[in-house]
Amino acid sequence: MTRDFVRFLALFFVALISGASLAVWLDSSFAGMSSTFFVEKMQHSIRVLTVPLPVIATLGLLFTGASTIYARHDRLSFYLLLAACACLIAGVLTTVFGNVPINKQILTWSINAPPSNWTDLSEKWWLLHTVRTVLTVAGMSFLFSALLVRRDASA
Repeated sequence: MTRDFVRFLALFFVALISGASLAVWLDSSFAGMSSTFFVEKMQHSIRVLTVPLPVIATLGLLFTGASTIYARHDRLSFYLLLAACACLIAGVLTTVFGNVPINKQILTWSINAPPSNWTDLSEKWWLLHTVRTVLTVAGMSFLFSALLVRRDASA
């Protein structure tokens, strides 16, 4: 019962963060966006999403880690869950060391006078977010795979 509940929570939170990451990716195509709109949109998104998304990502990683511990005697599931954890950790590291420093810069910009290199920073942010999205979705895929593989040939 506990193991199944932990698996459910891992799936729930990892699916939430993967979906959120994909939605931000779809919504954040900066091509054709004015500098004013970009700064206003990003500052709003940073303020609104800075607390809930890291909490969801952390819970997803913790419950996936716990699921990995529960699966330690099921070799295939264990390795798939380790791969899921690795992807999720890499996504968190990409966020912390890539996107967050850019977000901090964006929060200091004036909406009416962004820096001259705003497009360079937006492209770097976009690339890092794309990497983060791919890692998170890959982590979710490994997690689903681990929970769907047959554990017993008679099942």
